[in-house]
Amino acid sequence: MEKPNIPDEIFLGGSKAYAWRTDWRVNGWLMVAVLMSGAGDFFFADQVRHLNVAGRTLIVLAPFFVLLCWMRNLARWIRGMDELHRRITLAAVLFAVSATFFFVMLWHRLEVAGFFEAICPGRRSWDIGTLGHGFLLMTLFYIVGHTLFNRRYQ
Repeated sequence: MEKPNIPDEIFLGGSKAYAWRTDWRVNGWLMVAVLMSGAGDFFFADQVRHLNVAGRTLIVLAPFFVLLCWMRNLARWIRGMDELHRRITLAAVLFAVSATFFFVMLWHRLEVAGFFEAICPGRRSWDIGTLGHGFLLMTLFYIVGHTLFNRRYQ
């Protein structure tokens, strides 16, 4: 019988159980999606505008297809955990997704209302709608959530 997966295997927080190979197996598709999104948003922005609608749509949708592959890997990995770790991890993931959604929506509404323009005149956009920003926010909120929900069992 295989040993159950534990969250510390993919948690970069200095854990002795961290295994880069396991982390890459679980989160590799996420890194690919972030790189694809960044390339589409920053490096190829001018070239993408010259493509037809089908090409632009494909470039926009490709990172989301890759995100589905990541979600499949993450779900498999979580299913391989024991009940306690699965419960803590699912609670932390739900917290991270909900907090990220709330934060991005709040940020967008503040930008639309002109809040950032008022505190920093001259800056045109404070957009945080890229996959890279979402990844960073979800990672931050996952760490917070995992710490909060794990404290109960210490």
